[in-house]
Amino acid sequence: MENRHEDLDVSAKLVFDVNLALYLDLVAVLERSGVVTYRQMAARVLNISMDARDDGDNNLASALEGIAKGFANQEEGLSIGLLKAAHGVRNDEAMGDIPLAPDQG
Repeated sequence: MENRHEDLDVSAKLVFDVNLALYLDLVAVLERSGVVTYRQMAARVLNISMDARDDGDNNLASALEGIAKGFANQEEGLSIGLLKAAHGVRNDEAMGDIPLAPDQG
């Protein structure tokens, strides 16, 4: 039997693209089952994007912001600007995209 894997060039871009495709498929399944909403995913991915931009990784930040916009577009025009403004007051680990009251932050 011929080993077909010898000619496969596993580049960093290929690994990233495959991981991203699997992640997006998983999010779609979780959204359909009611575990997570697209709005929550938009907020979470946007937070990671903003952190990446703060760390100086503008390419990753731009890619992740595009993904966040894709999730937001699933929720009837959810504003990325609003999600960006709420970046510092959101508790994404527990509540997804629900802003905390000032005394809880």
